Amino acid sequence: MKYAGSLVSKEREEIFKLFLDKFKLKFNEIEKAIKIRSNRLAYHINKMQKEGLIEKQNQYYLLTKDAEKYIPIFSNIIGKELGPTPIILVALINKDKILLIKRNRRPYKNYWSMIGGKMLLGENFKESSIRQIKEKTSIEGRYISINSTLHERVKDKGIIKHSFILFFTKILTNQLNFIETEHGKLKWFKLKNIEIQKIIPSDLWLIKNKLNSKIDAKSVFMYENKKRLSPLRFL
Repeated sequence: MKYAGSLVSKEREEIFKLFLDKFKLKFNEIEKAIKIRSNRLAYHINKMQKEGLIEKQNQYYLLTKDAEKYIPIFSNIIGKELGPTPIILVALINKDKILLIKRNRRPYKNYWSMIGGKMLLGENFKESSIRQIKEKTSIEGRYISINSTLHERVKDKGIIKHSFILFFTKILTNQLNFIETEHGKLKWFKLKNIEIQKIIPSDLWLIKNKLNSKIDAKSVFMYENKKRLSPLRFL
């Protein structure tokens, strides 16, 4: 990640952290706050400018638009705090069958699961669901609904090692043919026999209990202009 690459030093973490409280800062303000020599500070600022993290406007430095994407997850990136990962989990349905994938990767390697993955920054539920299915199966489908959410955690000897927020969605398709990828083996299963397969327990529970549910999960935009937020715009 570009941002993580720039934060290989403690000084660059501290520089970025200043912009969590301030929109813009002068060189001498940064120097005073993090207490390092001016030539050392100039080196770090130059590196961060080259990587597209900060820019200079007149006598002030400020975060670039790309760098502002990292503000909500700054603590996660530097390892100070870790939060749940948002995951889209798709029930891809053809009549009485569901397409599952036998995972090649950890976590849950060698378990069957629904097709899914991380939700990207610019996506809504529908866009992420369609992308995940297309990338991992090459199947075209019709997005139906978001059916449920589930906070899933894995505890090992008293320590939580994984935490996910699952957004469970449904897509219908008329296609049966698929193309496998490096993510894992694909197979259609009869829904009525799904419980006898080796499936991630949370996936099994969602299939059995929430496949025909729907929740009212909204996707909205707020537009920012001159540090002011617009009213909500619903998609």
